[in-house]
This record gives sequence, C-alpha cells and structure tokens, in this order.
Amino acid sequence: MKKEIKKVPCRYCRQEVEMGVKRCPHCGTHNPSMNVKRAMIWTVTSIVVLYLIGYILEVLKG
Repeated sequence: MKKEIKKVPCRYCRQEVEMGVKRCPHCGTHNPSMNVKRAMIWTVTSIVVLYLIGYILEVLKG
C-alpha cells in the first residue's frame, strides 16, 4: 500500500505543495507549508515553557 502524501497550499503563492518541504517549487518560499495556526501554537508553547523555567528558578533561588 502506497503512503499518501499530504498536500497543503503554499503560504505565499497558494499553489499545492507537499507537507514538510523546505522550499516551494513554484515560488521558492522557505517553509511553504508552515501555517499561522502551527506558528502560534509554537510561540505560545515557547512562552509558557520559558515562564515556567523562570518561575522555577526564582522559587529555587529563594
């Protein structure tokens, strides 16, 4: 059974590209499959993790 490759629109030119490609074959944009929702999830997660690290270090410091 052949694995189906998921395609998403390029965030710049809107042409279909394979999920996870480094560069759009149509317009050359870097990381064309990165969408806003995924970027926001990574941003919020990073902020929460950094806040927790700072809080834990402050508590341990005394």
